[in-house]
Amino acid sequence: MTAIALIMMVLFILVIWGGLVGSVIMLTNSTDEESGELGTAPGTHDEALAAVRVS
Repeated sequence: MTAIALIMMVLFILVIWGGLVGSVIMLTNSTDEESGELGTAPGTHDEALAAVRVS
């Protein structure tokens, strides 16, 4: 492998793993109520969702 190929490989490995680490850190710092599509919408608290029957 050439030096340029090795540099690019290391760069892209750092970008991909860095993104993964950043995503995990952001997910661990946010609460369940703030994340996701529903967020804090009305009717999405635990009691209302537990009362929904799944057929």
